[in-house]
Amino acid sequence: MIKFSFTFFLFALGVFAQENKIDSSIRKQIEDYNSSFAAALTGGHNEALLKAYTEQTILLPEHSRQRTGNKNIADFYKQWLDQAKVISYQRTILELQDFGSYILEIGNFTEHLDKQNLKPYTYSGKYMVLWKKVSKNKPMTIAAEIWGSDSYFDDRFIPEVDDALVPPIKEFVTSDKLNLEVIERNNSIKRLVQNRLGGEHAKMFLPDAMYLTYYTPILSGEKDITAYFVEHEKPGTLSIDQISIRTSGIINAKKAIIEFGYYSVDWSDGDKKGNVKGKSINVWKRNSNGELMLFRQMVNHD
Repeated sequence: MIKFSFTFFLFALGVFAQENKIDSSIRKQIEDYNSSFAAALTGGHNEALLKAYTEQTILLPEHSRQRTGNKNIADFYKQWLDQAKVISYQRTILELQDFGSYILEIGNFTEHLDKQNLKPYTYSGKYMVLWKKVSKNKPMTIAAEIWGSDSYFDDRFIPEVDDALVPPIKEFVTSDKLNLEVIERNNSIKRLVQNRLGGEHAKMFLPDAMYLTYYTPILSGEKDITAYFVEHEKPGTLSIDQISIRTSGIINAKKAIIEFGYYSVDWSDGDKKGNVKGKSINVWKRNSNGELMLFRQMVNHD
């Protein structure tokens, strides 16, 4: 397990400086929302959970499929609360990034669950929320939200959500030059993953990037991200037999490009075989050479 390093400490100082540029009213609005969301979740108030979601909101829960719109999101939370009592829930904001028309919130969460016939469980990890600015006189809405645990866990400790009625993700079709550039960058990642070139994969990230992947604490900066990919995608007996990395949507914000992605990986290792599916929010920015690079990325499994 990669642990927080002095690099992260320096990075956090940089984050603090960036956060000072965020309008104080925006930060307060997010903090107030997080408190009210926690109260609604612990109180089992389904309708109150939905106040910041819209028909366009994309929810990407861990160990569940992507859902879009109030109806599908409401169904997720209903199933969650039908199976477990949320004893407590807390979010801690680590970073706010202003992309002009959108605000990206990154933080940690801790959720204490009491599921029937099981001992209480602490589900904790990191999250990412993409807020959409509406107007000065109206509260922001949630464009997208994703979360994932900091470590591997047994599924039986969290509610088992039935995704049978959730519509399948549709691939984003575009002729826009910028959007096609994003998709081509994903094709490069696909080749690197399949060929187990972890060091090269890490070079797809900006030096001050953050990577929030499954079953791992937040990775911040070039050193930690490189160490992760070199280990995770090192050559060996494991083979990537087939991989698809696709785009379900793109938002061209003023200061970044936000992409919603989904993937499927068929792997084998000796006699063992398997398939892993998942989804991501990818924030792209250009480096000094004009290349699109990953600035923030969060990934979780379905």
